[in-house]
Amino acid sequence: MGDESMGFEYFVTAFVVGAPAVFGLLAIVAGVRRRQRVRRLLEDGERITAVVDGNQRESHRRSADTFRPVVRFRTRDGREVRTALDGRSSDTSHLTEEPIEIAYDPADPERAVPVGERDPLVGAVVVGLVFLAFSVGAYFFVTTAGFLD
Repeated sequence: MGDESMGFEYFVTAFVVGAPAVFGLLAIVAGVRRRQRVRRLLEDGERITAVVDGNQRESHRRSADTFRPVVRFRTRDGREVRTALDGRSSDTSHLTEEPIEIAYDPADPERAVPVGERDPLVGAVVVGLVFLAFSVGAYFFVTTAGFLD
């Protein structure tokens, strides 16, 4: 190959190996941060029974829409709050007027999570590890196939 293509080969290698690795690490970091935020709300937040008041529809380009429950509750100091819960999206809409136990931040009651939510770290770590495994595999393929020779 000519000298002019030498830089392009390294660019492609960096992109094919580096981009999935960066995305995998970002997914893991995002999962850890979300887990800490949820755990902090569950440990330090106020727990209360809220009522599902509606659904917040989230459109996804290539998959079915998902729905997050919108709940209403009264804080300990008497404020009426209506907010979409962080997490707990579903493929089907949530039944209205159903009670649900939540934990909310007294300083910012619109930050609320359902009690008993599944661990958000598991999915993020799985996605992150898949991308990291792809990156490692691509690196070994590139180096052993002589792509950079």
